[in-house]
Amino acid sequence: MPEWQVFLYFLAITTFDWLQFTAFRLRPNQPLSSSSQFDAWFGFGMTVIGVVFLFLCNGGGRGKDFLYRYFPLAAVVGWKFVVASLIASWFLSLMLAGQPEHVMRWSATALLSITNVLMFLRIGQHLKRLSRDASPIARAP
Repeated sequence: MPEWQVFLYFLAITTFDWLQFTAFRLRPNQPLSSSSQFDAWFGFGMTVIGVVFLFLCNGGGRGKDFLYRYFPLAAVVGWKFVVASLIASWFLSLMLAGQPEHVMRWSATALLSITNVLMFLRIGQHLKRLSRDASPIARAP
């Protein structure tokens, strides 16, 4: 099966799963703040757009081994960003101590959104380098 077809299946599964997670977070029997609603939809959109971005960083349809590269990178880089997010969230809560609740919520949403974007960009850098290093031109003497 060509790389782009494998990716389309992966994208469909990822989109469906994230849409379910988002729908669960937004279920109507729980009133959510606007920052929580934004966070839920941003997470969904960023994941779908981010996975497409990463596929393109790996060379798109001409790339090789996207899933074999994506999963280990996403796990390692993702955990680093989880730790960084926890530390940054702790510092943010210290800096904004005493601020109104909506300021805290929107600040946390902004921090996590930025962190999510940076994580995809970092994984993309790794995928570009791996793709470039694996290309026949890069291996020529």
